[in-house]
Amino acid sequence: MSKFGSKQLIPLGTSALAIVWIVVELKNYGFWEPVKGPTPGFVPAIVAWGMLAVSILAFLQSFKEGKPDYPAANWMAVLAGFSIFAGSFLIGMLPALAVYVLIWLRVIEKTPWKTTLITFAVIMAIVYSVFVLWLGVLFPQGLLLDIILG
Repeated sequence: MSKFGSKQLIPLGTSALAIVWIVVELKNYGFWEPVKGPTPGFVPAIVAWGMLAVSILAFLQSFKEGKPDYPAANWMAVLAGFSIFAGSFLIGMLPALAVYVLIWLRVIEKTPWKTTLITFAVIMAIVYSVFVLWLGVLFPQGLLLDIILG
């Protein structure tokens, strides 16, 4: 059995984040209405429950593993997450996700422009139609839109 360290702290942190996320989503946005169906908190609550389950499993599994190894390539996902978060704050979540998809496909995956633009259009159409139109999720607008709208 290994010592208590980052392999255990990270799953504990993500478990705590998932619990906070579950409580906030269910308290503020609800989960399901009998007549209307899913509410804006439906998908975030499911993601949070999944995150909690995976975090618990990762915590239990962490005691069976050796010393942690954090290669630089593994930090790309963390950097991408922080970039989307910062972009959401500045330009809004949907534009930040759009920029992320474009940069990832073009720069990281080196996908041709035609494939990049087709994939981008499909992804954004799905995200907008499912989350905004169907589920009614209110995405953050960002400081730039707040400044423009006054």
